[in-house]
Formats: sequence, C-alpha cells, structure tokens
Amino acid sequence: MLAVYLFKIASWLCFKIPQSISYPLATIGGELYYWIAREHSRNADRNMQIVLGAPKINRRVRLIARRSFRNYAKYMVDFLRLSHPKAPLVPGFTGEGGWSYFEEGLAKGKGLMLFTPHFGNWDGAIGLVNSYGLKIHSVANEFKPPELNDLIQGTRQRMGINIYSPEGALRGLVTALKRNELVVLLIDSPLKNEGVVVEMFGKPVRFAPGPATLALRTGANLMLGYVARQPGNKTFYAVWEPHLKYEPTGDKEQDILALTQQIAHVIEGLIRRHPDQWYMFRPLWLTDEEVKEHEEARQQNRRKGRKTVEQ
Repeated sequence: MLAVYLFKIASWLCFKIPQSISYPLATIGGELYYWIAREHSRNADRNMQIVLGAPKINRRVRLIARRSFRNYAKYMVDFLRLSHPKAPLVPGFTGEGGWSYFEEGLAKGKGLMLFTPHFGNWDGAIGLVNSYGLKIHSVANEFKPPELNDLIQGTRQRMGINIYSPEGALRGLVTALKRNELVVLLIDSPLKNEGVVVEMFGKPVRFAPGPATLALRTGANLMLGYVARQPGNKTFYAVWEPHLKYEPTGDKEQDILALTQQIAHVIEGLIRRHPDQWYMFRPLWLTDEEVKEHEEARQQNRRKGRKTVEQ
C-alpha cells in the first residue's frame, strides 16, 4: 500500500506545483535515474547507439539517452498531474496536423486503429482524441497491488478509454472496430519468444502481431499518432499520419509480417526525428543468438508445413 499512498501524494504535488518548478525538478530526477539505474541506462545507451547509427557508445549517444530519461521524468510529472481528479484532461497544445485522416478512416465504417510507441506524451494524445468525443479502446497490463492499478487505469478510464487486459482483449477490440470506434495500441514493448521479427534501423526486432492481425481481420484503417513535446516544455504538438496502405494476399502469415514491417518502418521514422522523446530502457533488438534461434524455428515450421501439404 506504500506505492498507493506515494502515488496519491505525487499526484497531488504535481497538480499543485507549477510547471516552472516541477519540470526542472523532473530534469534533475531523470538525470539521477540515468546514473543510478545502471541496467536501464545501459539498455538505453545500446538502443540509442542503434538509433543513431554510432559505431560505439560514445558521448553523443549517452547525451541523447540522458535526454530521453529527462523527458520521461517530465512525462511522469504530466501523468501524475493528470491523475489528480481536478486536473484538465488535455495538456497545452500549439496545434495538430492530420486530423482529416481520422475523419477519412472512420468514414470507411470499419473502425480505426491508432498505434504509437512509448514516445512524447501518449496519454496527452489520448486526452486530445477524447476531447473530440470518440469512443476509445486500448489494452494494458495490470499493475500491482490492485489499488495502484485502479489509480493508474482509473485515470485513463476518466479520459474515456475502455481498458482491456491482454488475455481478453481480442474479442473486445474486434467488436469495437465493428462499431466503427477507435482502438489505440502501444506497439514497441519488448517481447521474448513471441511476436513477429521485423527490421528497424537495420536490425531485427520483435513486434506484437496484434495490430496487423486486427487490421487484416476487420479491414480497419491503421495509422500512427503521437504527441511531441515542443521547445520550452510547456506545450505539445499532435500529429496524425496517413493510413498505412496494405492489400491482403491471402497468405495470413506473410500479410501479418509485411504489415508489421510497415509499422516498424513508420515508427523508425518518428524515432529518427525525435530520438530523445523515445523512452525505451529495456533491450529491444534481438541478439545474434536469438536471431539464430528464430531462423531455426522458422525453418522447422516450414518443414512441418510442407510435410502436412504432402500428406
């Protein structure tokens, strides 16, 4: 229960303390987090080395990784402030671009899927979408203890999001898309021994097949959306990008792989533009050993498939 009380206190403090004070404190906290949480900072350094295409982890790589820790701490201030019952659900925006893609996507009548990485202020993006009166559905892991989960997910439900657990999400999301509603998914969570292997920044990475599977099953449009922090820290800019173009071939496995590769490519472009607003402090890319194991399993499945056809 200590975590529950600390969350409530932090939410109250972030709501009461002005940004001119809370953000500088968050910057210091993010910097301390980088230097104290050595496993997370090493992971961030390795990830940023790949993003920047650096031959080794150098001063620039560490600087951008440190900035991402600082920006993540500011995001946490924003979320904790948002968690206060009296806080406005939408942060300050200087503008947005691409709202017509929302309207076009929903005009199709098969729902709309918005994907985003752990980037910028994704809760702010949902708050902005909710302000337009759209019904929103998403998937989230549960936090422990249950009281803490109620606080965190309760904040998102107050923003108008219907939250599903991963185990029971598929049916609910399919139903939502059939009702021409909006599904929002965080796409870049590291996976072990599951998902599909695609390339991002020229190296293999596992992505969840769920977004591609849902889009192919329902015919829903699929698009990237994000909210980027602007210079000066007080405002954000929202961007909704064009729908991904895909034509199913009938080969389910290959269609899922091809569409997931498109998703990875779009996310790569976003991270290239704003690497210090991407919060990835866990290993994301596959090791050489994991790539070898994946290829062996893939070849084995192909051989099984050929035997089944011959029989």
